[in-house]
Amino acid sequence: MNWSPDPTLFEILGFGIHTYSLMFVIAFSLGYYLMKGMFKTEKVAFKYLEPLLFYMVFSTLIGARLGHVFFYDWDYFSQHPLEILLPIKDMGTGYKFIGFRGLASHGAVIGILFGIYLFQKKYNFKSWLWILDRLTLPATIGGMFVRIGNFFNSEIVGKFTGTDFGVVFLNNRETLPRHPAQLYEALGYFILFW
Repeated sequence: MNWSPDPTLFEILGFGIHTYSLMFVIAFSLGYYLMKGMFKTEKVAFKYLEPLLFYMVFSTLIGARLGHVFFYDWDYFSQHPLEILLPIKDMGTGYKFIGFRGLASHGAVIGILFGIYLFQKKYNFKSWLWILDRLTLPATIGGMFVRIGNFFNSEIVGKFTGTDFGVVFLNNRETLPRHPAQLYEALGYFILFW
């Protein structure tokens, strides 16, 4: 199968809305819904739910961004520190708004663990492990949607294959099929969620 999707779904006022971003919105929205159900079942005050969502969104995105910066591209970002947390790119003649490019899931995990710690300390809410235990479901289904976003972005591709499961990622200027590792991983996350 040849794969060459346009990662931009549509534009609003000149800003592109990307499939990958939509997958994050779905992941956080579904996570909020799942946590709300758990809070209701366990009779936990809803006043903690939105602050928890706030901490999760920011700690996930900041951790994922810093993970990419420090684990994969420090040589570049050490020379362009403004681009670490600002959605801009140095074009040589000035900066251009490009949105954020470059997130690492293992950086997100580190960010989430730190975010939960900060949330728990600020609100003196349950234990750190209690929160982690409840976040397992939203994290697994969220991981599934993020990997689907990776598939649309033609990133985190698998090894070359000669099987019928191969996908030619034309956006990466490839001509040989690879395993769609993102979809395998998305399926794994779904099974874990279930």
